[in-house]
Amino acid sequence: MFWEAYRKIEKGTEVSLEEFRSNDELKSEVKEGIIELYKEVISEARRLINEPDDEKLFLELFRRNIIDSYLLQELIDIMNIIKNLHKTDDDVIYGLLVRIMEDLEELFYSVKKFLN
Repeated sequence: MFWEAYRKIEKGTEVSLEEFRSNDELKSEVKEGIIELYKEVISEARRLINEPDDEKLFLELFRRNIIDSYLLQELIDIMNIIKNLHKTDDDVIYGLLVRIMEDLEELFYSVKKFLN
């Protein structure tokens, strides 16, 4: 599931901004991928820490030295973007795709390391 969602987002990075703006099907798939990837990673993190509030979950991951302060801030930013994803400007989403992918992948592997 992780890599399927990751690849959906990745499709948005393989086109120009103009192509992204004009392709509603692609934008929809990318947004779906962002939400799926976020949910997948959060689900894994909740296997470590049973906290229903995402921001508190991130803070606890930081407190336990599972993530660093930079990733903590990045995840809080991503969480806020996802809350308003369908209202967020296409240019902003396009500009953040790589950042979203990298930060969620880093969280995923940080959590996996502690689960194993």
